[in-house]
Amino acid sequence: MSMADLPPELHDRYGLDRNPAKKIGYLLTVAAALIAALILASQLIGRDPTIQLINTGHKPLSNSEVLITYTVHGKAGVELECSATAVNDNFAEVGAKRWTWVMEEDSVSRELTLSTSERAASGSIEYCVPVS
Repeated sequence: MSMADLPPELHDRYGLDRNPAKKIGYLLTVAAALIAALILASQLIGRDPTIQLINTGHKPLSNSEVLITYTVHGKAGVELECSATAVNDNFAEVGAKRWTWVMEEDSVSRELTLSTSERAASGSIEYCVPVS
């Protein structure tokens, strides 16, 4: 029995009915789906600006305050919600604050004087995220 003697319903299984138009159709469908996904991703990325927060330092000012310096890179006009914490030598939280503000420029360096319940060993900005 040769391959040509197979019943017609088995031709596709053994590659006897290969149709190049089918293969091209599948490739075009996959390419169109990939292009649509890329367009959608670029639209979503463009709507929500990426915010980069960099803690640049901290300095205890007294037993009840710590100065935290930080830089935020993003987009001017974006309203951000931020959170800061201060900890003592045992890493217990001794101060915290949440606030919102609007970025004046694409890159902003700021200082925050955070009130603490005792002398802080460290202080940092935990996050700055766009307000929805």
